[in-house]
Amino acid sequence: MKKFKAGIIGTGFGAKVHAPMMNFHDGFKVTAIASVSRGNVENVRNTSGIDNVYTDWRLMLEKEELDLVVVASAVHLHKEMVLAAYEKGLHVVCEKPMGLDVSETEEMISAKNQANKLGIINHEFRFLPARTKVKEILDSGSLGKVLHVRYLAAFPNYAYLSSNPRGWLAKAETGGGMLGAIGSHMSDSLQWWLDSHFHEVFANLPIHVPTYTSGDGTVEIRTADDAFQVIGKLDNGVTVTLEFVSGVRQTANSWRLEVFGTEGTMVMLDDSQVLLSSGDAPLEAVELVPDITAPAEMPAVAARYYNGFNRSLDALYETLVTGVKHPNLANFENGHETQRVLDAIRLSSREGRKVSL
Repeated sequence: MKKFKAGIIGTGFGAKVHAPMMNFHDGFKVTAIASVSRGNVENVRNTSGIDNVYTDWRLMLEKEELDLVVVASAVHLHKEMVLAAYEKGLHVVCEKPMGLDVSETEEMISAKNQANKLGIINHEFRFLPARTKVKEILDSGSLGKVLHVRYLAAFPNYAYLSSNPRGWLAKAETGGGMLGAIGSHMSDSLQWWLDSHFHEVFANLPIHVPTYTSGDGTVEIRTADDAFQVIGKLDNGVTVTLEFVSGVRQTANSWRLEVFGTEGTMVMLDDSQVLLSSGDAPLEAVELVPDITAPAEMPAVAARYYNGFNRSLDALYETLVTGVKHPNLANFENGHETQRVLDAIRLSSREGRKVSL
């Protein structure tokens, strides 16, 4: 089995999840990882399991013989790194959201097309069995005409926001905020499930915890949202509501999706259960593809993502071997569509008005 050699830029999520996930997959070998903030090399080795650590990502691209690069840095650095990877003739897997705005994503797509290489956005949640089942049901038409979708994410992280620094995630100028971190997944899934793009949005992006003061008196000023509320409509006429809430305690479900159609209703809970009703009949659980379990020796942080992430790597490997994109993979064009939504939501929140895309 051919192994594709990967280099990873970013020692946060890149070291904790991408590196072990790819190295536990038969089709990939991570040959190097590069720190962006030039952090402690030994810490990076211990976290990622990769011995070959660079403190200069450009040097890694220059020195290593790679097939693809994973860009898992702060959002404001994505474009520069993606363009540099394409200059080297490499395939790219980029973390979401794709860029700071659509001007960046357009430039990244242009570079991809010029290099004639693959550009994938890491929306691994698409591959969770519950989400693929939602896609299957919607494609079947069994719900009739979809009228409205309600999508809620509620996490008990208010205490964490109040007592810990957020770093680049606290700053709008570096691409921080929960809209990018969580809303990008939600808007991507909605457009994928319903095979349609957003037509208009009306949004609010609050900052519930605007400052954090560390023990030494350093004050972190937050300029990026820590919650969002969006009312929207897709090109196909489906109305939607998207919400992310930071609470004090855990609610009944961290994730709740409700899809209302003319012939039935569908509910997805916590990305692990799908319920379906026909007409006004009671909701009944739908059988899902069995979960897959991470190898016992995989680090705990990475293991939490294994069920969807490993499946996404299977699809990426298939795509690299055949040259035909797996239908569930999100590519740069999908990332650009999501960026259009994020940009419109931010404009709507700033100006307090409905924004058409």
